[in-house]
Amino acid sequence: MSDIFREVEEDLRRERYESLWDTYGAYVIGGAVALIVAVGAVSWWNASTKTAAEDAARAFVAADQLAEEGNTEEAAAAFATLAEEGNGGYEAVAGIRAAGLMAEAGDVDGAVARLDAIAAGGGDDTLRSLAALRAAMLLADTASIDDLNIRLAPLAEEGEPFRFSALELLGFAALKAGDEDAAANNFQMLADAAGAPPLMRERARDMLRGLQVDGPVARQLPATPAGETGEAGEADDTGAAEAPDTEENASGGEAQ
Repeated sequence: MSDIFREVEEDLRRERYESLWDTYGAYVIGGAVALIVAVGAVSWWNASTKTAAEDAARAFVAADQLAEEGNTEEAAAAFATLAEEGNGGYEAVAGIRAAGLMAEAGDVDGAVARLDAIAAGGGDDTLRSLAALRAAMLLADTASIDDLNIRLAPLAEEGEPFRFSALELLGFAALKAGDEDAAANNFQMLADAAGAPPLMRERARDMLRGLQVDGPVARQLPATPAGETGEAGEADDTGAAEAPDTEENASGGEAQ
């Protein structure tokens, strides 16, 4: 008798399962298919992104090799193409390199326009600041002091990655414009900045001594600590003080 009840119970359970499957089976299958499609899409995206990054890296190296070989125009075109069509995070860097080569070839206006576009874009903040700094460096000999102040003042604020280069360039721009007080103020801030590269601070001290300023900025200059060589400093990478018109001098950042 118990066997009969067991068979009836199993039949009822089977019928219940079949009824549930008839009702919800399509949703289960659809969910499984959607999951498979989603996993496949993610896998494809990861592979595609990795491939795009690898392709961009190879294109960047090839363009860099052209530049090393002296093929400036070809290298600039290759970097420009990568900046416009590339992937993998190389777009802004390639654009900055393209601008440098354009300036080297004499197209300063085109280089500044490209750098301004990068600076105004939505990419990495550090690269945007670097592009803005390089544009200002290219214009250092030709732009008005007002234009340079507009470009450099935001970069000279506390916390900005290229603050010290901006302060130095502001100092030289003010000096060129004949505003010794503004120049001294910028050089004094740089000389007092404990985080500035040693050689850059020393240049600022030299400028203050040369200016022979009097008043608040003529306070005792900080002594250079023993052993400071400035090898990892911002100024050594940017060369803002020594050659503000050379775009390639801004390539290293504040400190490494």
